[in-house]
Amino acid sequence: MNPTLKYIKASILVFLLLASCTKDPNGTDFKDYFSQTEIVDVYGEEISLNVEGNPLSFMFNMSFYDSLILVNEFPDREYTFKLIDLRDHSVKPFGKKGEGPDELLSDGFSFSFDHENASLYLSDNIHYYVFDIEDVKNGVQKPNDRFTIDQEEQRFMGSTVHVKGYIVGSMYHKRFGVYNIQNKKFFNSEEYEGGPSMALANQAFYVNHPTKEKAVYCMSKVPEFGIIEIQEPDIEITKYSWGASKLVVENGNGTMAVMENDEVTFEFMSAAATEDYIFILYSGEMPADRTREARVKAALTNMIYVLDWNGKPLKRYQTDRYLRSIAIDGHTNTLYGSTYEENPGLISYKLNDIQ
Repeated sequence: MNPTLKYIKASILVFLLLASCTKDPNGTDFKDYFSQTEIVDVYGEEISLNVEGNPLSFMFNMSFYDSLILVNEFPDREYTFKLIDLRDHSVKPFGKKGEGPDELLSDGFSFSFDHENASLYLSDNIHYYVFDIEDVKNGVQKPNDRFTIDQEEQRFMGSTVHVKGYIVGSMYHKRFGVYNIQNKKFFNSEEYEGGPSMALANQAFYVNHPTKEKAVYCMSKVPEFGIIEIQEPDIEITKYSWGASKLVVENGNGTMAVMENDEVTFEFMSAAATEDYIFILYSGEMPADRTREARVKAALTNMIYVLDWNGKPLKRYQTDRYLRSIAIDGHTNTLYGSTYEENPGLISYKLNDIQ
């Protein structure tokens, strides 16, 4: 065969293999990707809560397991989280900050539930703490296990989740990283566009599949989400992207900071997952100006997008209130949403006929 022809055929094959890893969004943006799906109006019921200590004030991120909802609460000076127990509607502080035994050294917000082993994983980006759910239900705030990842050469940054014996998240030098808890080894994938200095401009948050070696990642200021499947030593990533990051990273005096501009939109605000479905709270709005009020308004949305773990759009739910974060009970198809008000509330929505 002609050497030139062989080279052309090989190049085409490589191109097709690369293209297969990135889905064609088939639309101009995430909303357009769902344009052919049904919109169903849903009406929520506010859950009356009995709050112990400081009131709920932020509810930036939350996750459901069994009868518990763990909520991120940065403004609390003493605790990083609030624990909502739906059995008695109580709200108690959880995850004490400090330098003492089993205390969180920073306002790290990484947490996830291990559904198969009925455990809760917390991290302050230095240590990882593992709690037994039954202990947590009984008011015990002492973890039954703890481990630290040696991150001298390879380091996670931002959000991480536990996925069937692995820790998954973004890294300083790679977009996607996986740490095997048992053998204490990292494997990773994909360079940052623009190099490691652009890591801060391309951070994602992650939600784990309840029982499989999968996770979904979403980006709050970049029009991209994706589905990750761990196939050690490889990471299979299916990306859905409608553009690159418009954030700018500035370096100075040994520090880095992300600088926003007037072109940045609020994209994926929150996500939740069940065995079969992924639920995404999506904005796609650009703040009218740089005031706090405009930014809060752009971050809120009343549309929840549902897709399966193959990335297929299935349905849209339009809620009767604007929400900031969501969590899902996959056994009863009850979705929980947090409002963003002076006194934020917890709203429950019953989702029928999801498929």
